[in-house]
Amino acid sequence: MTSRAARAAALLAAAGLLCGGCSLLPRTAASPAAPASTTARPAVTAAPQPTAAAAAPLALLLPFPPARLQAAASLAGRFTAAWDSWSWQQAPAAWLARLQPMAAAELYPALAQAAGDRGVLAQRAAARQVAVATVTSLAITGLTPASVTVTATAAQVITSSSGTSRSSAGWAVTLTPEGSGWLVWDIEPAGAGNT
Repeated sequence: MTSRAARAAALLAAAGLLCGGCSLLPRTAASPAAPASTTARPAVTAAPQPTAAAAAPLALLLPFPPARLQAAASLAGRFTAAWDSWSWQQAPAAWLARLQPMAAAELYPALAQAAGDRGVLAQRAAARQVAVATVTSLAITGLTPASVTVTATAAQVITSSSGTSRSSAGWAVTLTPEGSGWLVWDIEPAGAGNT
Protein backbone atom coordinates (compact mmCIF):
# COMPACT_ATOMS: atom_id res chain seq x y z
CA MET A 1 0.00 0.00 0.00
CA THR A 2 2.86 2.40 0.76
CA SER A 3 4.37 1.95 -2.71
CA ARG A 4 0.99 2.85 -4.22
CA ALA A 5 0.83 5.99 -2.05
CA ALA A 6 4.42 6.88 -2.95
CA ARG A 7 3.67 6.42 -6.65
CA ALA A 8 0.56 8.61 -6.35
CA ALA A 9 2.56 11.32 -4.59
CA ALA A 10 5.26 11.14 -7.26
CA LEU A 11 2.62 11.30 -9.99
CA LEU A 12 1.06 14.43 -8.50
CA ALA A 13 4.47 16.04 -8.06
CA ALA A 14 5.41 15.20 -11.65
CA ALA A 15 2.12 16.52 -12.99
CA GLY A 16 2.59 19.76 -11.08
CA LEU A 17 6.16 20.10 -12.29
CA LEU A 18 5.42 19.29 -15.92
CA CYS A 19 2.10 21.06 -16.21
CA GLY A 20 3.41 24.14 -14.45
CA GLY A 21 6.08 24.35 -17.10
CA CYS A 22 3.77 23.93 -20.08
CA SER A 23 1.74 27.07 -19.76
CA LEU A 24 -0.05 27.82 -22.98
CA LEU A 25 -0.86 31.40 -22.19
CA PRO A 26 1.59 34.29 -22.33
CA ARG A 27 2.82 35.33 -18.96
CA THR A 28 2.35 38.93 -17.92
CA ALA A 29 5.43 41.06 -17.78
CA ALA A 30 7.06 41.55 -14.40
CA SER A 31 6.26 44.74 -12.54
CA PRO A 32 8.70 47.56 -13.01
CA ALA A 33 11.55 47.52 -10.54
CA ALA A 34 11.15 49.60 -7.44
CA PRO A 35 13.40 52.64 -7.18
CA ALA A 36 16.78 51.89 -5.67
CA SER A 37 17.04 52.53 -1.97
CA THR A 38 20.02 53.55 0.05
CA THR A 39 20.31 50.10 1.67
CA ALA A 40 21.88 47.34 -0.34
CA ARG A 41 19.75 44.29 -0.98
CA PRO A 42 20.91 40.88 -2.09
CA ALA A 43 20.18 39.98 -5.70
CA VAL A 44 17.12 37.86 -6.28
CA THR A 45 17.39 35.09 -8.84
CA ALA A 46 14.79 32.76 -10.20
CA ALA A 47 14.72 29.21 -8.91
CA PRO A 48 16.33 26.78 -11.34
CA GLN A 49 13.86 25.05 -13.62
CA PRO A 50 14.02 21.28 -13.96
CA THR A 51 15.97 20.20 -17.00
CA ALA A 52 14.50 17.93 -19.61
CA ALA A 53 16.76 15.14 -18.35
CA ALA A 54 15.48 15.58 -14.78
CA ALA A 55 11.83 15.77 -15.88
CA ALA A 56 12.07 12.69 -18.14
CA PRO A 57 11.89 10.08 -15.32
CA LEU A 58 8.95 11.95 -13.81
CA ALA A 59 7.17 12.02 -17.16
CA LEU A 60 7.29 8.23 -17.23
CA LEU A 61 4.89 8.20 -14.27
CA LEU A 62 2.25 10.20 -16.14
CA PRO A 63 -0.48 8.36 -18.07
CA PHE A 64 0.08 10.68 -21.07
CA PRO A 65 3.22 12.33 -22.47
CA PRO A 66 3.67 16.03 -21.53
CA ALA A 67 3.05 17.17 -25.13
CA ARG A 68 -0.27 15.32 -25.16
CA LEU A 69 -1.26 16.90 -21.84
CA GLN A 70 -0.42 20.30 -23.30
CA ALA A 71 -2.68 19.52 -26.27
CA ALA A 72 -5.50 18.64 -23.86
CA ALA A 73 -5.07 21.93 -22.01
CA SER A 74 -5.03 23.83 -25.30
CA LEU A 75 -8.29 22.20 -26.42
CA ALA A 76 -9.88 22.93 -23.02
CA GLY A 77 -8.96 26.59 -23.49
CA ARG A 78 -10.43 26.78 -27.00
CA PHE A 79 -13.59 25.00 -25.92
CA THR A 80 -14.06 27.27 -22.89
CA ALA A 81 -13.61 30.43 -24.97
CA ALA A 82 -16.18 29.17 -27.50
CA TRP A 83 -18.56 28.02 -24.71
CA ASP A 84 -18.54 31.44 -23.03
CA SER A 85 -18.79 33.51 -26.27
CA TRP A 86 -22.22 34.08 -27.83
CA SER A 87 -24.49 36.71 -29.35
CA TRP A 88 -28.19 37.39 -29.13
CA GLN A 89 -28.18 37.53 -32.95
CA GLN A 90 -26.50 34.14 -33.33
CA ALA A 91 -28.66 31.08 -33.96
CA PRO A 92 -28.18 28.31 -31.36
CA ALA A 93 -27.10 26.01 -34.21
CA ALA A 94 -24.14 28.31 -34.99
CA TRP A 95 -22.96 28.21 -31.35
CA LEU A 96 -23.31 24.43 -31.38
CA ALA A 97 -21.41 24.16 -34.67
CA ARG A 98 -18.37 25.81 -33.05
CA LEU A 99 -18.42 23.38 -30.11
CA GLN A 100 -19.36 20.13 -31.83
CA PRO A 101 -15.96 19.29 -33.41
CA MET A 102 -14.33 19.58 -29.97
CA ALA A 103 -17.01 17.65 -28.02
CA ALA A 104 -17.51 13.95 -27.42
CA ALA A 105 -20.75 12.53 -28.81
CA GLU A 106 -21.97 11.94 -25.23
CA LEU A 107 -21.76 15.68 -24.48
CA TYR A 108 -23.63 16.86 -27.56
CA PRO A 109 -27.20 16.35 -26.20
CA ALA A 110 -26.38 18.49 -23.15
CA LEU A 111 -24.86 21.17 -25.39
CA ALA A 112 -27.95 21.16 -27.60
CA GLN A 113 -30.18 21.55 -24.55
CA ALA A 114 -28.08 24.47 -23.26
CA ALA A 115 -28.10 26.14 -26.69
CA GLY A 116 -31.88 25.97 -26.96
CA ASP A 117 -32.78 27.23 -23.48
CA ARG A 118 -35.67 29.57 -24.40
CA GLY A 119 -35.45 31.57 -21.18
CA VAL A 120 -31.76 32.31 -21.66
CA LEU A 121 -32.23 33.11 -25.35
CA ALA A 122 -35.12 35.47 -24.59
CA GLN A 123 -33.10 37.26 -21.90
CA ARG A 124 -30.14 37.70 -24.26
CA ALA A 125 -32.39 39.00 -27.06
CA ALA A 126 -34.26 41.42 -24.78
CA ALA A 127 -31.00 42.97 -23.58
CA ARG A 128 -29.22 42.56 -26.96
CA GLN A 129 -26.32 40.82 -25.23
CA VAL A 130 -23.08 39.79 -26.89
CA ALA A 131 -20.42 37.94 -24.87
CA VAL A 132 -16.77 37.50 -25.77
CA ALA A 133 -14.62 35.25 -23.57
CA THR A 134 -10.85 35.05 -23.32
CA VAL A 135 -9.16 32.28 -21.38
CA THR A 136 -6.69 33.77 -18.90
CA SER A 137 -5.33 30.63 -17.21
CA LEU A 138 -5.25 26.88 -17.61
CA ALA A 139 -4.27 24.27 -15.02
CA ILE A 140 -4.44 20.51 -15.10
CA THR A 141 -6.31 19.60 -11.93
CA GLY A 142 -7.20 15.96 -12.55
CA LEU A 143 -5.34 13.18 -14.31
CA THR A 144 -6.27 9.51 -14.78
CA PRO A 145 -5.34 6.96 -17.45
CA ALA A 146 -8.74 7.66 -19.08
CA SER A 147 -9.17 11.44 -18.73
CA VAL A 148 -7.67 14.83 -17.99
CA THR A 149 -9.49 17.61 -16.18
CA VAL A 150 -8.34 21.15 -16.90
CA THR A 151 -9.51 24.18 -14.96
CA ALA A 152 -9.84 27.10 -17.36
CA THR A 153 -10.43 30.63 -16.12
CA ALA A 154 -12.26 32.79 -18.61
CA ALA A 155 -12.65 36.57 -18.60
CA GLN A 156 -15.95 37.46 -20.23
CA VAL A 157 -16.98 40.86 -21.59
CA ILE A 158 -20.73 41.25 -22.14
CA THR A 159 -22.03 44.21 -24.10
CA SER A 160 -25.73 44.94 -24.10
CA SER A 161 -28.23 47.73 -24.64
CA SER A 162 -27.52 48.87 -21.07
CA GLY A 163 -23.71 48.95 -21.30
CA THR A 164 -20.73 46.69 -20.79
CA SER A 165 -19.97 44.33 -17.92
CA ARG A 166 -17.00 42.12 -17.16
CA SER A 167 -16.81 38.90 -15.21
CA SER A 168 -14.50 35.98 -14.65
CA ALA A 169 -15.46 32.33 -14.23
CA GLY A 170 -13.61 29.09 -13.67
CA TRP A 171 -14.65 26.02 -15.67
CA ALA A 172 -13.64 22.40 -15.08
CA VAL A 173 -13.26 20.82 -18.50
CA THR A 174 -12.84 17.03 -18.62
CA LEU A 175 -11.34 15.58 -21.77
CA THR A 176 -11.01 11.98 -22.92
CA PRO A 177 -8.48 10.63 -25.41
CA GLU A 178 -9.72 10.10 -28.94
CA GLY A 179 -7.13 8.58 -31.27
CA SER A 180 -4.07 10.79 -30.98
CA GLY A 181 -6.17 13.78 -29.87
CA TRP A 182 -8.79 14.70 -27.28
CA LEU A 183 -12.51 15.39 -27.02
CA VAL A 184 -14.33 17.39 -24.35
CA TRP A 185 -16.49 15.03 -22.31
CA ASP A 186 -17.81 17.49 -19.70
CA ILE A 187 -17.76 21.16 -18.73
CA GLU A 188 -19.09 22.56 -15.47
CA PRO A 189 -18.29 25.37 -13.04
CA ALA A 190 -14.92 24.74 -11.43
CA GLY A 191 -16.41 24.77 -7.94
CA ALA A 192 -18.91 22.01 -8.75
CA GLY A 193 -16.51 19.20 -7.83
CA ASN A 194 -15.17 18.16 -11.25
CA THR A 195 -11.63 19.30 -10.44
